[in-house]
This record gives sequence, structure tokens and C-alpha cells, in this order.
Amino acid sequence: MKKLNRKFVRGTNWALAGLMSFLGFSSCEENNTVEYGVPYLEYGTPYAEFIVSGKVTDTKGNGLQGIQVVIPGVDHHQRATSGFIPSYPVISVDIKDTLYTKEGGNFNYSYNGFPSNDSINIKMKFEDISENPRFETDSAKISFFSSDLQNGSGWYEGKAEKEIKIGLKDKESE
Repeated sequence: MKKLNRKFVRGTNWALAGLMSFLGFSSCEENNTVEYGVPYLEYGTPYAEFIVSGKVTDTKGNGLQGIQVVIPGVDHHQRATSGFIPSYPVISVDIKDTLYTKEGGNFNYSYNGFPSNDSINIKMKFEDISENPRFETDSAKISFFSSDLQNGSGWYEGKAEKEIKIGLKDKESE
């Protein structure tokens, strides 16, 4: 009986080892994309690049340097179907990133993340953090749709860019 169990276990081990080696080498076929002479295997997560650039100005159109641009988070939304009508974001990602406007009020923010099957909203807050703040705080929500993505291949879904202009109101004008 012991001898029979050993033969069964040994046979099972050989079968599993053969199956694992077959599955492991099947992904290296010649028809896979080859980059730099090495087969390109796609293990990972889909991702996309979302770029928001813009200009922060005063009410007269002059660019404001040193305005704090806070990105608190990104909301991912799913497309409504007959079986699912979303009433809130499917995923909310806390980013908590900060940048400052450069000379002329220009800024550039890039978010690399998981693309939604419908849209994502990047939330931004614009704030004058100088010692004597002259301007009101403002916020914006920039929406990207899956149809905005271009030039994607494989796990890379592509890149989408939006340009915005924010005009901050003067506190003294109220």
C-alpha cells in the first residue's frame, strides 16, 4: 500500500511539473511582440497619463506666480449600463499633491493612473498663500473621458491632455 501511494504521489508530481513548465513557456511564442530582441510580456495593470496644464490669472488677465495648486484627489467613474447605474465614483484616490504656478501663472500637472471605463475627474484647488493673500480661493474639476485617450497600446491606454484657465477674484474688490 505504501509503495502504491509513493508511485501515485511521484506520478502526480511529474504531471504537475510538466503542466507548469508547459504553461510557463507557452507565453514566449514567436508571435509575441518583441522589443529590443526580448519578448514583450504584458504582466501588470492598465494605466494612462492625464495631463492638466493651465494658467492662473487675476481678473485683468495678468498671470499670478506662486499660487498654490493643490490636487486633493481623483474620482473614477464607471459608465452606466442596464444593470448598474452609478450614483457616486467607483474609486476615489487621495492624491494630496501640491505644486505652484511659475512665472506668468503657468502650471503643469501629470497624473499617471488606472483609467476608468468612462471618466475620471481631477480635483484642483487654487489658493493664494502669501503673507497677505489678495485673491479668493477657487477650485476646479477637470474631467477626462475614456474617448479622450490617444496613442495607447498594450497596457498603456494612452495620454489625454486638457488646458484650463483660472481667474482668481481680488478680495478687495468685494
